[in-house]
Amino acid sequence: MRKVENSIDQDFELNIINNTLAKIEQYGISTTPIWVGNLLVALKSKPLILLTGLMESVKETMVSCFSNILTMGNLIQYQTMMGHPWWASNNADGDTLIRAHSRFTTLKLESIIEEASLPQNKDRYFVAELIRISPSELDEYFSETAFQLQHKEIMRLPTSHFSEPIPFPSNLSIVGTIDSIKTNWLDLNLLSQATIINCDLINRISGLPSENTSLNHSSERGILHSSIRDPQQAFWKLSKILFGYPSGLLPFLQVKQILQEIRSVRFGNSFFEGIIYLANSWSYNGVGLFDRDIQKNLQVALDLAISQSLLLPRLEKISKSVKIQKKLHKILDSGFPLACSYLSKVEEI
Repeated sequence: MRKVENSIDQDFELNIINNTLAKIEQYGISTTPIWVGNLLVALKSKPLILLTGLMESVKETMVSCFSNILTMGNLIQYQTMMGHPWWASNNADGDTLIRAHSRFTTLKLESIIEEASLPQNKDRYFVAELIRISPSELDEYFSETAFQLQHKEIMRLPTSHFSEPIPFPSNLSIVGTIDSIKTNWLDLNLLSQATIINCDLINRISGLPSENTSLNHSSERGILHSSIRDPQQAFWKLSKILFGYPSGLLPFLQVKQILQEIRSVRFGNSFFEGIIYLANSWSYNGVGLFDRDIQKNLQVALDLAISQSLLLPRLEKISKSVKIQKKLHKILDSGFPLACSYLSKVEEI
């Protein structure tokens, strides 16, 4: 599964990460390869992505750089929309303006869904970004859409209802940004189809240095071929990559087992979602997207998968049990800095 060293420099997924980092640096923004790698793995794993963080976390700029690199600057493939018309809140006709804005956003989403679904675009990747959404857009454009996407199709969007279900194109991601670090808006439907990335926490992790490389349209096609969203395929890929590392997934399984001690905790598909994330943490060529060393890449991928798939949805319940917190810290304190950061957030709940 894993290619020889001289093929690593030609890996299109690593090229996307490195070129994104170089573009971000042009804006004077300091970030890490792990942040960009997490965004790429999230895009491969689920159709929806939500980035949280304070307003000054410049998450919109980083998403813009990543999406422009991925789509090679094609304005049709990468569409940005203001998620909520905050400027209308103090206007006498605020409600009317908000409804008009919602209709406009829905029309743009319908357009990009239609464009991504065209046969001639099946090898092109599309990104729709809703900037600075409010709880209203979070519910209408993400939670409602996530509920429908469990069947891989949609029947409605805000202000629009289709006559029959429309298949959701696998070459489209909808990304939203939220100026908040709170997580009290999470629900199981949303989490089943969306990766939640806390940009404030991700930026604190160190990573590999970046380097400029060339890209072409085969990178988009490669991402689509590399993307795994089926648990069986994910287990198969991990079994090939981690051959010789029989206890590689042990920390992930141990955290899941501890969380099962909490009454009323429902895992749903979050275990399989974590496995899918881990499988997507290696490129199509079998190259680690966080580190070229298998064990180091696994360590970072486990940290992110544990944090985003297992801990984040259950922070409120974890906060009510000191016993559970101690057990989790015993596993995570050595080598899982992001997961420990998430655990520290229980004190804020």
